[in-house]
Amino acid sequence: MKKILLLVFLFPIVSIAQEVMPPLIPWNGKSETLLVEKSNPWITPGELSNLTESPTYEETYQWIKKLADSSPLLQLKSLGKSEQGRDIWMLLASASQTFDAASLKASEKPLIFFHGGIHAGEIDGKDAGMMLLRDIIHGNKGDLLEMADILFIPILNVDGHERRSPYGRVNQRGPAEMGWRTNAQNLNLNRDFSKIETAGVRAVVEVINEYQPDLYVDVHVTDGADYQYDITYGYVKTGGYSPAVSEFLSETFQPEVDQALEDWGHIPGPLLFAANGRDFSAGNVAFSFSPRFSHTYGDARHLPSILIENHSLKPFRQRVLGTYVFMEQAIKTMASHFEAVQQAIEKDQNQAKESLAVKFKFRDAPADTMDFKGVASRREKSEITGGEYVVWEGKAISQQVPSLLMDVPVQTVPIPKAYWISSEWGEVIEKLQIHGIEMETLAEAKELKLEYSKVTDFKMVAQPYEGLMRVQDFDSEKIYRTQTLLPGSVRVKTDQDLGELIVILLEPESVDSFFQWGYFNSIFSQTEYMETYIMEPMIAQMLEEDPDLKKEFEAKKEAEPEFAQNPRRIYRWFYEKTPYFDQNWKVIPVGREW
Repeated sequence: MKKILLLVFLFPIVSIAQEVMPPLIPWNGKSETLLVEKSNPWITPGELSNLTESPTYEETYQWIKKLADSSPLLQLKSLGKSEQGRDIWMLLASASQTFDAASLKASEKPLIFFHGGIHAGEIDGKDAGMMLLRDIIHGNKGDLLEMADILFIPILNVDGHERRSPYGRVNQRGPAEMGWRTNAQNLNLNRDFSKIETAGVRAVVEVINEYQPDLYVDVHVTDGADYQYDITYGYVKTGGYSPAVSEFLSETFQPEVDQALEDWGHIPGPLLFAANGRDFSAGNVAFSFSPRFSHTYGDARHLPSILIENHSLKPFRQRVLGTYVFMEQAIKTMASHFEAVQQAIEKDQNQAKESLAVKFKFRDAPADTMDFKGVASRREKSEITGGEYVVWEGKAISQQVPSLLMDVPVQTVPIPKAYWISSEWGEVIEKLQIHGIEMETLAEAKELKLEYSKVTDFKMVAQPYEGLMRVQDFDSEKIYRTQTLLPGSVRVKTDQDLGELIVILLEPESVDSFFQWGYFNSIFSQTEYMETYIMEPMIAQMLEEDPDLKKEFEAKKEAEPEFAQNPRRIYRWFYEKTPYFDQNWKVIPVGREW
């Protein structure tokens, strides 16, 4: 009886959620012709509902397995298990019918890597990819495999995908049931690319390392303000680590993909984030995303990387068809300009750098203005809260919107010759290995003089972020220490293809460093202490034997009256000057070799 009553209660909520959505601008596009007839034996589960529904994990697996079994041009591969034990499946497509990484890397064609469902409620990429591969194998798009080889993960966050219900995203138009944003451990996969705590992102990084794709595309669905654009996407355009790749994406890739989307009846646009959080009257913000995000991580690796953000207020059907068009044109563009792509990647891998920007701020003034295809809105005062809220009116308008760019470096660090990490920090060493970073491992003990950062002041976050207690703010100073590193310790040279990523992960000032993520938090714990009955005679002896110390002590008391009246602080001050004080306390255990 309780379940029946719950369902009776929930049905009106679903109805209300649909009724209060902003009004739609009518749409029909040429891409609707991509849908096959219901009688087609290879119709996808999503097409059976006219793309109002999306299949379950099991339905998806059965369909892609059947497709893979039907053609020697496809291979279905498990990338490992999720946290709940589900396989993360990847389809490989190649006209050569050879699917090992060595053959695909040696191919004269580009290798394209797509995945859907990193946020499992945002599942457009899954259904679009299934349709496209169907048309390649059993339709009229077979020529695409003559242009490129393809890697496709339909569902990355497989556990979140199966947390399905009609209540996943209140501001998204379909599918009828959608998965959950985070995984079974409530971790957001698209905040995990630097720290690699999830099975899904580990699978993606391992694919990138093993197959070395030439283009990486991560398909999402955005939310927020309303506008006319249905397929928005972006990449690191300025302020990144791969300027030659960014130039290719900006001057070649984007114009061709935008044109194809327009030809097929869609409205492409850049990534859109309202500066005031409500509408675009204050401008559109181009954030400097850190490498915890997929496309910025790709940029740090010199891998052309795209973040698609389809508009949540557009119907699922429209979004899936636009994603299909994007994927198809991405293959064509990469094939047409493959030599230019390779040259851009090589140029970025070989750029000489003495320092690296690890933190950015906004420009003082807008970079420019864009001709914005907006939707009319008005602000009304809420009778419920008393505050203002935006009402979208469903009418197309044109606006001039300032572009606010966050690409001015505010923190730059010099790049050392190498970093050293002691063997006891095995978790950090393992993460570097997962990233594909080259390192030398000591087979016997070695004494070295290295530079370290010592934290002088710090503040932790008030609550966990992505399951970790991050370091929010800190000050540090550089110190030099001679110490013996034991077998198992590693030397990580920065002169390698992933040199920029190494600096991002190991320099404390980087917002995505292992230090700021909290992997070295144990250095903040002090485990040995003083006793006053020992310190009192010891201090007297220190002052008697060291006149300079006595002058320093008197000067400090005069300059800081509070210190002079605080016995505990005085004892502490002297204790820190003795060899008994913990020399490892607050020293970040990443040594720099210059």
